Amino acid sequence: MKFSKLTQDQQQQLLDRLTIYAERRYTRLGWFKNGRYRSPSGQGPDDVAAEAIVRLIEGRRNYDEQKHPDLLEYLKNSVTKSIVSHIIDSPDFEKRKSMPHILTEDGEIEEIEIENGDADPSLVYMQKDLVERINAILQERFAQDDVVLGILECMKAGIDKPSEIAEYLNVKTKDVNNAQKRLRREFDKIRSTF
Repeated sequence: MKFSKLTQDQQQQLLDRLTIYAERRYTRLGWFKNGRYRSPSGQGPDDVAAEAIVRLIEGRRNYDEQKHPDLLEYLKNSVTKSIVSHIIDSPDFEKRKSMPHILTEDGEIEEIEIENGDADPSLVYMQKDLVERINAILQERFAQDDVVLGILECMKAGIDKPSEIAEYLNVKTKDVNNAQKRLRREFDKIRSTF
């Protein structure tokens, strides 16, 4: 469906979903710190999502409904990815080595940066690979636990406060806290095997 045919509520929902997608991209790139998303150029995920829609409206990105029947998927995979790639490729992009987010003792997300950015790339890759493997194991072990799976999804999107997670998942904060405890115990077991 074309953007102009969407209702105002549908347009806002599309913008919200694009923003969450951009937040996930930012999280993967290590552009989430101290509760804030910021790219090296200063743009937030909401800026990237809005820019994707502006490019579509202004005709700078051509949307073919026959080729891409799902507008959201087109905006995510073609437009938003492109905008983020341009930020990465820009001359003012300061490359820094960082390790993806991990779970802390209290269930919060913590980012560990490698000092002075001169880390061995193979070390950074191994650390990222380890986090991805642990995440895959957690996904598998909690396949029947919707709250834990939701927490993992929220963590990827940078949502780490139990109250925000509860609101996002439409459950009680107590349920989120209990699920975080289950997740933390399982995480500790898995981590001890590596």
